[in-house]
Amino acid sequence: MDLQGFSVDQRVAAGLHMVEKPDKKKKEIWFKSNGKYLFLSSITEEKLHSQPLYMFQHWLEETVINLPPYEKLVEIIEVEGSECSNESFNND
Repeated sequence: MDLQGFSVDQRVAAGLHMVEKPDKKKKEIWFKSNGKYLFLSSITEEKLHSQPLYMFQHWLEETVINLPPYEKLVEIIEVEGSECSNESFNND
């Protein structure tokens, strides 16, 4: 995947949170804004172990590349986001 010239809005980057879910054997990416969380993507440990570096990098790139602009993310999170306590996210 050629990411030359690709950049991420710093407001989007600041809102991204990776959460490990050992009980479910997966990692998740969430977007947080204004005290709400929005689930974006997950990957299983099994998939990560098949090609650790490649799969992890590919998963992150695909998740971030496919995000809408910051303003749209904020609109979506206001309607669909969950208010969650930090206990719900063990790496928040």
